[in-house]
Amino acid sequence: MPSVRMVLVGSESPATQRGFYKDLDATLLSEVVEFALSLSQSKGQDTFGGLPHLQAYKLIRAAHLAEMGHVEIANRYVFKPFI
Repeated sequence: MPSVRMVLVGSESPATQRGFYKDLDATLLSEVVEFALSLSQSKGQDTFGGLPHLQAYKLIRAAHLAEMGHVEIANRYVFKPFI
């Protein structure tokens, strides 16, 4: 439906399931969709800025990876502004 917002691809609705963001598979699948959308740009269009609402979920994933000891991989998820 046009009135439905996508939160995470492959996850339950946040209205029906508490802790839906804890499903790491849905976060990874959403990142794959974001990457696929970045590849489908036509010439002459603006660059794809990504899906900004995924930043919070990427931060949750980075915290989870850092807790598990994968600090190098977690650093890839942290937003680094362009200088």
